[in-house]
Amino acid sequence: MLPLLVAGGVVTVILGFVLVVLLISWFSNPPFGLGNAPAQPVAFPHTVHVADNNIQCEFCHRNVTKGAASTVPAVEQCLFCHQEIDGVTVTAQTEIDKVRTAFETDQPINWERVHRLPDHVRFIHEAHIRYFTDDTIPVKFGINGEEITQTPDVAQTCIICHGDVANKTVVKPKTGQSLKMGTCLDCHRINDAPTDCTTCHQ
Repeated sequence: MLPLLVAGGVVTVILGFVLVVLLISWFSNPPFGLGNAPAQPVAFPHTVHVADNNIQCEFCHRNVTKGAASTVPAVEQCLFCHQEIDGVTVTAQTEIDKVRTAFETDQPINWERVHRLPDHVRFIHEAHIRYFTDDTIPVKFGINGEEITQTPDVAQTCIICHGDVANKTVVKPKTGQSLKMGTCLDCHRINDAPTDCTTCHQ
C-alpha cells in the first residue's frame, strides 16, 4: 500500500509541475503583462521617428528583410542621427543624452522585450515580409483575417502583426492579439502557408 501512495504522490508532483510550467508559459508572454508596454531604459517614440520624420522601419531594424529577427538597433545606429540631432524638448533631450552616454561609455542599451517567443519557436521575419510584399500573390490575408488586396511595402507589412507602430509613443503588443500559436496557425491556414509542426518548431 505504501509504495502505491508514494507512486501516486510522485505522479501528482510531476503533473503539478508540468501544469505550473504550462500555465506560466501561457500567461507570461510578456511576463505577466499581456498587452502592456514594458518600461524601457530609453523612451523611444516611434511617433517622432516614423510618423513625423518618415523613417522607414528597416532603417533602424536593419536585419528585418534579411534575417530571422528584426533586431533592435545598436547604440551606434542611434548615433548615426543623434550625434548631430538634438531633442526639441527637454524630455526628448534627456532621452537622447542617455543614448549618447551609452555610446561614450561603450555600454549597450538593455531594451526590454515586447514580444517574446519560446525558445522552441522559430519565427523568421524575412520569410513573412517576402510573402506579404510579393506582388505575384493577388490576395493575402492579415493576422486577423482581413483581406489585403494591395501589395504592402515593408513598413505596411510590419503593421499586420505589430499594429500601427508609427502612431505609438510606446511599443506594446497589438490590442487583442496574443501572438500565440493559434494566431500563427490561423494566419498560415488562411494564406495557404505550411502548418506542419517543423515549419515553426525546432
